[in-house]
Amino acid sequence: MTRRTESAISVWPAPAKINLFLHVTGRRADGYHELQTLFQLLDWGDEVNIRATPGADINRG
Repeated sequence: MTRRTESAISVWPAPAKINLFLHVTGRRADGYHELQTLFQLLDWGDEVNIRATPGADINRG
C-alpha cells in the first residue's frame, strides 16, 4: 500500500490491468506500433503521488 505524504500536491490512481491478448500488427510513421489488445481491469493498483521539488530533478521513491 502506498503511504500518503503531507507534501503531495496531487494523488492519482494507477489501476492495474492484465493483458489477455496482445498482438503487434505494424508500425506507424511516427515510430509507434499498431496494436490489437484485449485486457481486463483489476480492482487493484497503486497510487502516484506527485509533488514539486526544487530544480528540474525527478525523484521516485
